[in-house]
Amino acid sequence: MNSPVAANPEIERALEQQIEPWLAHMRWRADFDAWKQKRLWQENYQSDALQEIARYAPTPNARVLDLGAGMGGFAVAMQRAGYSITAFDYNFAYCEIARTRAKRYDSNLPALVGAGEALPFAQKSFNIVTCWDVLEHVQEPKHLLSEIARVLNDDGIVFMTVINRFALVDPHYHLRFVNYLPRALGEKYIAARQRTKDSALRDKQKLSEMHYYTYTAFEKFAAHFGFAIQDLNSEKSRFKKYPRAIGDALYDSWRTFGMGTYRLVLKKVSNPK
Repeated sequence: MNSPVAANPEIERALEQQIEPWLAHMRWRADFDAWKQKRLWQENYQSDALQEIARYAPTPNARVLDLGAGMGGFAVAMQRAGYSITAFDYNFAYCEIARTRAKRYDSNLPALVGAGEALPFAQKSFNIVTCWDVLEHVQEPKHLLSEIARVLNDDGIVFMTVINRFALVDPHYHLRFVNYLPRALGEKYIAARQRTKDSALRDKQKLSEMHYYTYTAFEKFAAHFGFAIQDLNSEKSRFKKYPRAIGDALYDSWRTFGMGTYRLVLKKVSNPK
């Protein structure tokens, strides 16, 4: 998507200077320059997520928490779409970037710093919680799910991504088959391919420090916190062209042993396990 004309060159310079240190450790990417531009203009690449929100949670006055907002691309896109949204991230620098991004559009984005395992919000504060590319990075996933359940309304909805433990291509290191290896061996393979995220900044993590799940394992895990999950990816399955029984079997196999990232909707149920 084309970037809009910059209304304020000073804001553009400030944003690029703020973002640059957080991208340097990914220079091994063959598409680094194009990827950098997408990071600079994240808010322009959120159409699929916005459509999902509108489809499953069309409430115009919804209170939204973007948990793990990162550099603010999704939060700013939501704000521009008219939602009342609060950005929340563990990284102070990311929150500064998110606020600068919002200034492109003469907006003030609430961007708070803190850990997702201890949210500073009252019970049932939000109608929608979004949690994109976050679960794998937190210290305690069980505390994250518990806190989301606490701050979400009873009829609220969560949009979340979860990395597949057996992803054919790892979403972080962009390597095939690394997730089929024991973690210690996988990290040696990552180092041999020079894909480690060497950085003086605190956003680096080893593969063994991240939390990946099979679909079934996460379904059971979420149930303990009162959530039933729904697979958003299934709606766009490339196997729908086959007879239903065959297509479903092929999709289930792909979801188990190939898919990189699950895109999920979580809804509260009355009897948590």
